[in-house]
Amino acid sequence: MATSVSTNTRLAGRQLFAVIALSTAQGLGSAGQIMMATLSALVGATLSPTPQLATLPVTAGIIGIALATLPAAILIRRFGRRPVFVGASLWSAVGVAWAAIAIHYGSFIGFCFGCLIMGNNVAVIAQYRFAVAEMVPNAMISRAISGLMLGTLFAAMLAPWMAIHFRDFLPAEYSGSYAVLPLFYIAAAVVIMLIPLDRPQAEITNPKNTVTLRQILARPAVQLAIIAAAVSYGAMSLVMTSTPISMHVMDHHSVDATANVIRGHLLAMFIPSLVSGWLISRLGILRMLWLGVLLNATCIAFSVSGQEIWQYRYALITLGVGWNFLFIAGTTLLATVCKRDEILRVQGINDFAMFATMAAASLSAGALLDSVGWVWTNLAALALLALVVVALLRVQGKEVEPQFY
Repeated sequence: MATSVSTNTRLAGRQLFAVIALSTAQGLGSAGQIMMATLSALVGATLSPTPQLATLPVTAGIIGIALATLPAAILIRRFGRRPVFVGASLWSAVGVAWAAIAIHYGSFIGFCFGCLIMGNNVAVIAQYRFAVAEMVPNAMISRAISGLMLGTLFAAMLAPWMAIHFRDFLPAEYSGSYAVLPLFYIAAAVVIMLIPLDRPQAEITNPKNTVTLRQILARPAVQLAIIAAAVSYGAMSLVMTSTPISMHVMDHHSVDATANVIRGHLLAMFIPSLVSGWLISRLGILRMLWLGVLLNATCIAFSVSGQEIWQYRYALITLGVGWNFLFIAGTTLLATVCKRDEILRVQGINDFAMFATMAAASLSAGALLDSVGWVWTNLAALALLALVVVALLRVQGKEVEPQFY
């Protein structure tokens, strides 16, 4: 008995260390993602040959995410998590250095390419949540994922400050903001080297899967999880990408005011992680998804009510909390309705849908904003929310809360 207790204690300590270390690596690696969200549209507006292309650097980053999702899952199955996580961090260090150089030389295409490379790492960071989900029992998945997201909260607090503080560090405005980021990615790689990451359990427990991918994707609960994650990113990307252009370029609010609104949004995305895992265990996954839809709708209500700084601020705050609830609840749902030997096959499809939707929304943002304005750009997000509502109604009354395998 004593030996069993000692073994369980060591296992719990190992799991806790891995979650904390992965959260730290996620925070360091997410700094570039937050910087991209804060500055890329503004830099794009300065470098692009036409206003319609101002959000192209943001879209390039999201395309970089979408392009890397399926290859990341394949590489993890073949080589394991550690080498893929480390390699992606070092590749992103190259990307942000490229972006800084491109800003220095005024190269719009070069800056877009640097953003695309930075996006590749975001697809790999998205795999961290499935790594921690395999480390803990099903009942603890939502809290482990919430704990992981706290690392990005660190990045959300630090990166916007860095964007402003280092924007004039080098001769070309904002090139210094990107030039300091390679240090963060290298630090993330070092932290990952210390984590006891195993090969995915899906490869160990059942290398010959008897359930086809088509059968897994046909489950309404799996469809709901994928739709919730995709819409959380799509709606967030559409509104957030439009905000710097609408605030600073069209409404002539200051860069500092715009950065503060984006900072508030980013904090709102990740601060709820302190309680969202607990809320899921108390309220259930479906209620959290409904809350996420409601908060996104509240964001749109603030957006269409006016374009003063306070209206932008509250719209982006409710958007951030709504994203958190939809994303974490959707991820928890996917991890709990799929067996351990199914999740690795599904997560690549899930992330591809998520980031492809995000890329499409980001690409549409600049054109929508230029052609129909801020209000109608926000109203377009209602169509995305309707998809989640339909998927929720399909599973209403069915057993989709955590199951234990």
